[in-house]
Amino acid sequence: MDFSHIPAFLGGFFDFMDSPQWRAWPFNAGYGEQILPAVARLLFVTLIMGVILLFLRLLFGPGGPLRDKELEEEARRETERERAELKERFEKGDITESEYQVGMKRLKD
Repeated sequence: MDFSHIPAFLGGFFDFMDSPQWRAWPFNAGYGEQILPAVARLLFVTLIMGVILLFLRLLFGPGGPLRDKELEEEARRETERERAELKERFEKGDITESEYQVGMKRLKD
C-alpha cells in the first residue's frame, strides 16, 4: 500500500483551514492566540458535554425509557421506607412539623 499521498492531502487540508474564512473558527492550533478563542473552546466543549449529560439523564434517569425496571422498583421501595421512617420520627417527636413537611416534600414522587 502506498501512503505517500497522505502528507500532501493533510498539507492541503491545513492550508484550507488557514484560509481567511476559517480564521474566526475557535479551534485552531492554539499558538499565539488571544484569550477569546480559548474561552470559546471551553464554552463550546462545556455546552456539548451538557447536552450529552442531559440526553443520558433523560434516557437513563428516573422514568427514562432505557432505565432498568428493577432500579425503578428499588427506588420506589427505598422512598417508601424513608417516608415511613420520617413519619415514625415525627410521631416520636424527634423532628418538628416543619422538618417533617420539608422531608416529605423532598421524598415527593
